Amino acid sequence: MISIVIPTRNNSSTIKCLLDSLKIQSFKDFEVVIVDSSIDNTPIIASQYNFVKIIKCPPLGANLARNIGINNAKGEIIAFTDGDCRVEKDWLKNIYTFFKKNPEIHVVGGSVYTARELRGNIIADYYNDALWPMMPIYSHEMEVKIDNFHLIRPPNSNNLSIRKKIFENKLFFDENFRGGYEETELLWRILLRGYRVKVSPKICVEHFHTKSLSKLLKRAYNYGRGHYIFLRKYRNSPLALYGSILIYIYMFLYIPLIFITIYFNYIGSILLLLAPYIVFMFGYLRRKIWRRMLIYPFIDLIFYTFMALGFIKEKISRYLYR
Repeated sequence: MISIVIPTRNNSSTIKCLLDSLKIQSFKDFEVVIVDSSIDNTPIIASQYNFVKIIKCPPLGANLARNIGINNAKGEIIAFTDGDCRVEKDWLKNIYTFFKKNPEIHVVGGSVYTARELRGNIIADYYNDALWPMMPIYSHEMEVKIDNFHLIRPPNSNNLSIRKKIFENKLFFDENFRGGYEETELLWRILLRGYRVKVSPKICVEHFHTKSLSKLLKRAYNYGRGHYIFLRKYRNSPLALYGSILIYIYMFLYIPLIFITIYFNYIGSILLLLAPYIVFMFGYLRRKIWRRMLIYPFIDLIFYTFMALGFIKEKISRYLYR
């Protein structure tokens, strides 16, 4: 049996799409455990599906909800997705087949595509098309290891499947992570314990990415906070180290340049501000994203500014309240 654990919070506009896609799965031996902290109609909609078990929990983060779901799951494989996703018809079949063919692998993640209704929207497409995508799309099967963890995009928690033995060995989601690096921390800890992780392009879901720039920047801010918590916990991790170096450069060079440019209109700072924009633009040219090569570098600069601000905020908070 596969147990599907779904943390939900105010997903009334998308939960039906997800549950309808689970209802028609080609693989039938599964259960669905929804752990809900909504104040909207999400649990009412979910209760109309007789294969769903709903557990209420306080709104204290998706990782708490996931851990509650794990402790109530019966399957030998636990598959995670979110209430704002839609899974492919063979999603569970491909997960089951992968684990059956790869008994030595303990975790598999898959691709997360923009929901078909949102394709063509600049902000929604950015989730997949960014130079460092928030939602990964894998072109081939590969193993995620300690030495390449910072070089490839680790799988997301909205398309992640884990053998139950991992959790029986006390490897749960860290509930201190809320909104950023939630699954990254768990995957790193799993690798440190010697378990094996792979990604497969055959395991696919669609995600209802936001069309809102403000929500995108809120995600960037939370990523920054999550990165700082990850850095404090794993200072020797290449992902923590290299990512933090880039954030510190951004904090002490780029953000001050923004203020200098705004207040003094200094030509030299304007030119320096353009340098990363041009670098990002060539990155999109290399990836043949022609239509968005002018706007996406601009979004990148705003995104990483908010990520740096989240990093600073978490760093100051930890210093003040230690």
